[in-house]
Amino acid sequence: MSRPTLKQRVGETWKKLLHLNARPDQIAAGFSIGIIASFLPLNPSPIAVATVVAWLLKMSVIAAIAGATTAILYSPLLPLIWLAEYRLGKLILPVQRPLALDHARLWEVLQKGWDAYAAMLIGSIIIAAPVTLVTFLIVNQVATRWARKRNSLYKSD
Repeated sequence: MSRPTLKQRVGETWKKLLHLNARPDQIAAGFSIGIIASFLPLNPSPIAVATVVAWLLKMSVIAAIAGATTAILYSPLLPLIWLAEYRLGKLILPVQRPLALDHARLWEVLQKGWDAYAAMLIGSIIIAAPVTLVTFLIVNQVATRWARKRNSLYKSD
């Protein structure tokens, strides 16, 4: 038996998301929470953070887990994303001991001090905000369409 392709896995995930017993906005918000959690610097587990935040906000936890899991798709780009987050944050916050391009490892960010981490955190919010907004709008639209289809099927039965 062959392994499912990425496209098949994404399709299966969408089917599971769309069968959730939640409003479209809760599904979209949960998924977006997962996306934003995956952008946070030094986050050992975006899935754990997304789960807790979605649960606290009474959004779809399953959708949050799915959103955080999508971070796997862009994990090869994480060093570049972290560097971009740092540089954006450094434009806003003063950094006492700046990082050099060749020192963009996360452990070294912590050793440089909290000002470097704070710069990364601010930068991550700047980068994640538009991505999260677009994600919310797309997932909400798809979930709304699916909910209408599902409701029309139930009404015709």
